Amino acid sequence: MVEMTVEGIGIDESKNTLVLLRDAHNRRFLPIWIGPAEAVSIAMELEHREPPRPMTHDLMANILKVIGVGIDHVVVSEFKEKTFYATIRLRAGGTTQDIDARPSDAIALALRANASIFVKDDVAASASIVLEEGDGEQEPVGTASPHEIERFMRLVEGVDLGSE
Repeated sequence: MVEMTVEGIGIDESKNTLVLLRDAHNRRFLPIWIGPAEAVSIAMELEHREPPRPMTHDLMANILKVIGVGIDHVVVSEFKEKTFYATIRLRAGGTTQDIDARPSDAIALALRANASIFVKDDVAASASIVLEEGDGEQEPVGTASPHEIERFMRLVEGVDLGSE
């Protein structure tokens, strides 16, 4: 499995929101399209902003904490038919349990619990974009189309794709 962190939240040219994961070497990036509410929840946690009332992910994290259940880690476990799947590994006492979840919910909870985010190797190989160094510049390689690579490179470079 590849451990990743949240690089940030973005908006593509169709005004769809996404969360961008990256590996520790800044060479592998995984864009996952998510809903706007989940994007707000993740962004608020990344920016350390506290809502006036708990949002759904805050509520869930608080409930887990009160009942003594921890989030060990989350895994983006599958990518099929253009849909990502994830699991949340919960820990209580000496036992663990994997719970099926949407990646956006798993990531939002992982951030609140300071838990690791992993991507299975086969998912990373099939759905991520890898930047390789060559001649002083990084070049994208992988399974993405040229249009997707261009869009991704603009996102990585900090261009607000929603304003073009």
